[in-house]
Amino acid sequence: MALQQKKVNYHEVCVKIYSVKKGAKRAVDLLVKKLKGEVFETEYEIPVFDRVDPAPPIKDITKAKIAIVSSGGPVPKGNPDRIEASSASKYGKYSIEGIDDLNPSNGETAHGGFDPVYANDGLDRVIPVVPISMTVGANRIVSTVAIPYPLGNPALGEKEEKELRRKLVREALKALQTEVTEQTVFED
Repeated sequence: MALQQKKVNYHEVCVKIYSVKKGAKRAVDLLVKKLKGEVFETEYEIPVFDRVDPAPPIKDITKAKIAIVSSGGPVPKGNPDRIEASSASKYGKYSIEGIDDLNPSNGETAHGGFDPVYANDGLDRVIPVVPISMTVGANRIVSTVAIPYPLGNPALGEKEEKELRRKLVREALKALQTEVTEQTVFED
């Protein structure tokens, strides 16, 4: 018999399951029951995210305060807040005033879910992507490049990559000024 121990953290549920059956066997058994239409019980319920009504468009973008939110783990050089690269217990809030380029001299990534080489080479590359934004209920979504470097492309030259970023930022500013009533993906 499996013993389930649940520990609830901020926005996260950690589940430890002790069982004589291996996880792969339990997963296959559950799938077979589901396919046969039999009653089954999952070991971990998928979380349900609240939906938020879209904010009105920004009338004067020149007076707006813009936040850049990233799941890519960008932090100032040296990670002064010691944010963990895996299962982080906190988040950081940093000003980029006066920074024209996020690069290895002023920042790095604290992220254990991908190879950080290209992110550390140009932190401009790590900004949330469309599938994640759709899942958590974002209302204005700008389609970017790819995981794990949605706002960059290490295969491009420096000039081409910066132009790609400028294009995506222009699209994001346009999205902020557009009236929406539901989740809207802005694409060129």
